[in-house]
Amino acid sequence: MNEASVLIKDARSGRTRRGVWLAGLVVIGCLASDGTGVNPPGEEFDVSQGAYGWWAAKDVGTTFTDGINAITVSPQARGPLRLISARPLMDGGGTLRVVGILARINPDMMPPKAPGSFQVAPGFPPTMPRAAGAVPVEGLIVQAPKQGEVRWIELQIGYEVVATGRSARRGVELVYDYEGARHRVVIPSYLAICAPSTVTCEPEYDT
Repeated sequence: MNEASVLIKDARSGRTRRGVWLAGLVVIGCLASDGTGVNPPGEEFDVSQGAYGWWAAKDVGTTFTDGINAITVSPQARGPLRLISARPLMDGGGTLRVVGILARINPDMMPPKAPGSFQVAPGFPPTMPRAAGAVPVEGLIVQAPKQGEVRWIELQIGYEVVATGRSARRGVELVYDYEGARHRVVIPSYLAICAPSTVTCEPEYDT
């Protein structure tokens, strides 16, 4: 399966299907309060859709950026959100090393005439034109959308393939402040990377 392959889970039927990444696709998972004062998301995010992901085989030494990690700010958001941190939830397989994370608020921070979001780009930070405009996650302010606007947060996660084998991610944790409280949400964006590039890589997916 090539790098354009995406597996999407329908939140209503529970079935999976192959698909393609579309700009603004939003899938999100919620975490219950863990007793540390960090709250689950509320009406500030659209939580109506299911999980998705992609997978590929790459050679050791390859660095790439995964851009298919997005959440939509809901029209019900009553004020700005301040991003605190983002963290991919890895399985500890040892094949991948996280080299950095950037964020972009779309369409506000998307470059002029950009064709939309991207799934994967070589290197990190990505240099392809459609990936431009992202900044560090920490402290980024996300304004609530105005009536009729669609606004989403895109996370660009850089990885280096450091060993043969297989590593998987089962979501991306985003921590943010909203209305005087700290919140945490998991974007159910799945990823599996195998090395070397000659092997067959199985997807990581919660069926």
